[in-house]
Amino acid sequence: MSLSEQEQRALREIELSLLADDPKFGSSVAGDHGFGGSGTPGITLRGIAIAVVGLVMLIGGVALAQQNLWFIALSVVGFLVMFGAGLWMLRGGAGMSGGADRKPRPKRGGGSGSATSKMEENFRKRFEER
Repeated sequence: MSLSEQEQRALREIELSLLADDPKFGSSVAGDHGFGGSGTPGITLRGIAIAVVGLVMLIGGVALAQQNLWFIALSVVGFLVMFGAGLWMLRGGAGMSGGADRKPRPKRGGGSGSATSKMEENFRKRFEER
């Protein structure tokens, strides 16, 4: 069920206000998520395809193990491929190398006078007074 134009506009406004209020959080959740997203944690089409190939290898190896015992090795390799695909999807794909090759995003907001910095300053003052 798709959203109406008014609902889509309201969601965009909420997203923009969240990004303006907390750019660090916004940068952590921004981007493509779910299917087809490259470099983002989660399930991707590439990860699913690799897991399916591993599953086919595993089942094929078990089915053919009666003909030749070397097919058991195919089953083991299939399991390792499936396991590796799962780990790869959990870790975020090939584009993630500990964040070292990421470019820093420019911060949004008005610098020292932004609403976020004012909120942080008020928060610090409350705990310093106690």
